[in-house]
Order: sequence, then C-alpha cells, then structure tokens
Amino acid sequence: MAMIGKSENPSGGHLGEALLAALRNRFPDVVDLVAGYAHAVESHEREAEAKQRQFQEEIEKAKAEGKPAPRPPKKEELVIPRYKTPAIEVPRARLREVMTYLRDDPSLKMDYLSFVSVTDWLDRMECVYHLWSATHNHEILVKSPVDRSDPRIPSVSDLWSGANWHEREYYDLFGVIFEGHPDLRRIMMTDDWIGHPLRKDYVYEEPAWMVEISRQRQDEIAGVETPVGERS
Repeated sequence: MAMIGKSENPSGGHLGEALLAALRNRFPDVVDLVAGYAHAVESHEREAEAKQRQFQEEIEKAKAEGKPAPRPPKKEELVIPRYKTPAIEVPRARLREVMTYLRDDPSLKMDYLSFVSVTDWLDRMECVYHLWSATHNHEILVKSPVDRSDPRIPSVSDLWSGANWHEREYYDLFGVIFEGHPDLRRIMMTDDWIGHPLRKDYVYEEPAWMVEISRQRQDEIAGVETPVGERS
C-alpha cells in the first residue's frame, strides 16, 4: 500500500490564487464561483444604495409637498451560495478533462476525492465534488451542471475509486446517470423502487413488493389466508 508522505504545505489551506488563475487560463470556460459571489455582492450593494438614495429623494419631495412619507423599500436578501473554499463550475463536456488535470498536474495533485453529491434546484441539478491534495494540503470544490430532463454526466470513478459508491448513491436517490460507471445500480432503494426519492418533484409510489406484503397482512388479519413469512 502506498503511504501518504509529509505534506509540502503543513499549515494547510485553500488552493492558492496563482494556481486557480493558471487553471482558468488553461480552461477559459471554467467559472470562478468565489469571484462570481463577490461580484454579485458588490452589484447587490450598489443596487441597494441606489434604492436608498431614491427613497431619500422621495421623502424630501413628499415633505416639500406636504404629503405623507413613502414606505421604505423592502430589503431584499441576496440569495446566492457563499463558498468557504475555492470553487469552480465546469461545463459537463469538459468535466473529465478538468478533473484529470486537477488530479495529475504536479502543482495541484488532487489525489483525494472526499465525496460526490448532487443538488436539485428544481430548474436544474448540479453535481458537486470536493477534492483535496495530500501532497500540497489544499482543497477545491468543483460543480458541474446537469440537465434535469436528461441527467447525465461522466463518471469519475476511474480517477478516484472512492467515487464509485458515491455515484451509485446519487444515481439511486436523484436519478443522475454517471456515464462510464462500471456498476451503476441502486445502492439504498430496492431494484424495483419507483422514482428517485431525493428529487424535489418526487412523488411516492409503493413498489409492487410492498403492495403485495400489505395485501397479505390484511388477508391475515381478516383470517382469509395462512400467515406468511416470519409469522408462519
């Protein structure tokens, strides 16, 4: 078994800005989500300040005309994810290429994928990957959008073996098809389970085996049939 050597960055931390810039220079269609958040906050604050100036002008105008003061504008909260680690969004078509680069580039060496998850936003879904480097002791979050009507995305289970069961879990619970996965089948629900229970549009429907057990138990209670299973 290969042992993880001493980290070159023992203090730990996030992926450095220079490395992130080099990544985006190599892959121009990769989006820096942290920079996008900062830009959104700045834009939101400018809009709020503009509304406040307009409100003050309306107050002065109403006062001069002897009219009641207008109601203050409703405070609007910024609804956008805030990232505590460096985070990028990668187009589905480039995911394999970018993920391979993150794993293999000597300055990055993202040799550990801690987990894969899926977020359902109703209008879209996203696959989320957390990567960490044992060599450099830095981390990054990777997102890739998935078409909700045809939720397919390349598997990364051959790049990080730990992704195997994670991808099976999110295939089972969200219906995301990880193309190229060596054994993509349900891992929590039964094989005949109808639908994917963590999707936001999921409607529960009892599988055939559960309906049959329920029927048998009702017949037992009514004295119609001989008890079955563990009660026989």
